[in-house]
Amino acid sequence: MDVNTLTLQMRRARVKLLRLEQELGRVTRRFDNAARNRVVGGVILLIGSLALIGFLLSGSMLVAVIAGAGLFLGGLVLVRALARRSGARRSMHRVTDGVANAQATLTELEAQSVIAE
Repeated sequence: MDVNTLTLQMRRARVKLLRLEQELGRVTRRFDNAARNRVVGGVILLIGSLALIGFLLSGSMLVAVIAGAGLFLGGLVLVRALARRSGARRSMHRVTDGVANAQATLTELEAQSVIAE
């Protein structure tokens, strides 16, 4: 392969690597947001559970409404966060594999360019 072709391929490999690294950053942030939402959903569920206990002890309808809303919203937030977290984890593995492949390709092209010169 001539030097110009190798240079062009190396440039493309660097661009691909940069794009994959940016994508990995986005996926990591999505994973972190899902983990944070999982904690928030758990806290809301805990508040709903405590309100349910309060309703059973006092019989107040206001506490019953708070318990119902807390349990419903907390469960919804928690389930969505778990689903997004697993999706982000799969994406993170896929992008990490892509980064490793792009780095290997770039290393191989750099070695060929040294030989070609």
